[in-house]
Amino acid sequence: MSDDHHIPTAKHDLNLEPGERLVRPFHQFAKLSSSGGIVLLLMTAIAMIWANTNIDSYNAVFNDAEIRISFSENPHHAPGGAHGEEAGEHAGAAAHPEEHADDHGDDTMIEKAAESVEDAVEDMSFTDVPHNPDHAEDEADHSKWQPLEKEPLWWQAHSVAHWINDLLMAIFFLVVGLEIKREILVGELASPKRAALPIFGALGGMIGPALIFVAFNAGKETIGGWGIPMATDIAFAVGILAMLGSRVPNSLKVFLTSLAIVDDLGALVVIAVFYTDNLALDYLGYAGIVVAVLAFMNLLRVRWITLYLVMGLPLWYFVYMSGVHATIAGVLLAMTIPAHARVNAINFVYSTRKALDVFENAHDDPEFAVTESSTRRAAVNAIITNSRQVLPPLHRIEHVVHPWAAFVIIPIFALANAGIPIHGGVAENLKDPAAIGIILGLFIGKPLGIVLLSWLACTMKVAALPRGVSWRHMLGAGMLGGIGFTMAIFIANLAYADNMAHLEHAKLAILVASAISAVGGAIVLLMCKGSPEPEPETLGPLVDDDD
Repeated sequence: MSDDHHIPTAKHDLNLEPGERLVRPFHQFAKLSSSGGIVLLLMTAIAMIWANTNIDSYNAVFNDAEIRISFSENPHHAPGGAHGEEAGEHAGAAAHPEEHADDHGDDTMIEKAAESVEDAVEDMSFTDVPHNPDHAEDEADHSKWQPLEKEPLWWQAHSVAHWINDLLMAIFFLVVGLEIKREILVGELASPKRAALPIFGALGGMIGPALIFVAFNAGKETIGGWGIPMATDIAFAVGILAMLGSRVPNSLKVFLTSLAIVDDLGALVVIAVFYTDNLALDYLGYAGIVVAVLAFMNLLRVRWITLYLVMGLPLWYFVYMSGVHATIAGVLLAMTIPAHARVNAINFVYSTRKALDVFENAHDDPEFAVTESSTRRAAVNAIITNSRQVLPPLHRIEHVVHPWAAFVIIPIFALANAGIPIHGGVAENLKDPAAIGIILGLFIGKPLGIVLLSWLACTMKVAALPRGVSWRHMLGAGMLGGIGFTMAIFIANLAYADNMAHLEHAKLAILVASAISAVGGAIVLLMCKGSPEPEPETLGPLVDDDD
């Protein structure tokens, strides 16, 4: 969710620079509410076409190619190794620095530093050689894979798709965690009365699809996928609402956004609790220590964003090694990011106005260039500092990372996971019990659960429909909730990691169900009568046009 409320900036009436003209179409596209969903849809289409026209090249890029990351002692400097004598000389120099200090001086230090960098690079090995068990001997002789003389202290060799799902998606889950925390603190979920309706709706939207899936898969080996139809893809759902324009009340957009965020929270709990095997309690304890340190930093009001992000690296490593899915580290990190401002609005207004006065009075000529005036530069820097102090780190990180998640990480995830080869036709692939459970769960279970529990909440007087929203609107929004996609595919990878046939069927079912839900939801909402937009104060926090 962007913080752009159409407030003009200093360049709003200026002529565009040549470079700005080039990027303006992309910038305008990125500001559209539907832009993230459009990019996601495009990458999905590319993946499907690629996988069904040249599956070998698709697998070679994402599934067969391996990236190996290792950290170990450098074998070339080990005693008795290829450079044993040289290692001994270095060891002697390290033990008696005073005897060697004048021999080489700074040149020796530079050489040692260069060797250290070279050694570190050697320890991180990458290869694009496809792994094929039938050609193990040929791969062993390949020059890119030189066996280390010592066992690495830590190493992982996985496919490109695996690293995308475990490492790159942790950044996406960081954004999800930031959105959840923001909504709980200052958004729709901050008020119990406003939060009741999306919470009840999200619970129904998770329970309904899961029950339908279980009904079709109980006692079968596919039962492990019960969590797949529980998720809602917020980018697609809200994007379709935006494309419908004024026919959809803004308050319905607020409801669906909040529901999707609660839905994401439920999916995270499902992943952490039910799709985690073989817990390593020692690494889980280390992760707990890192989280405790991060929480203590928050308690001390540490606002240095870089420090939190750096601490996120060992947190990801410990969560990865613990057996809990590594992407949960992104959510844990997000929960510790400070959400408080350093200065209040009064101090910000006072100090910024003073800086503007200094800027204005620094020179008689109002057009005098800032680059030629140290006073004006100082005033501008003061305004920048004020802006950073009044905006919480949580909002600053979300503002920076959200575009990367929407336009880079999620499209790459879709490209790596949506390439599903269709053998024997779509209908044949959808006969799988898991596919039936997913389609019916998303297309029927989602709207049924959302509407039913929302109605129950309103009947119990714990919630009320927003002004301008009818039950037909709620049905349309519930059908849009059946667009699972990103989170659903993610859970499918966990549920059927050991059965590629079921995984392919599940992914295809997700795509089919999401498409049907999107079309069905849009048709229902188009049939709704337009109504006057309620007053802003009845809507709660403002919702941007580019959510």
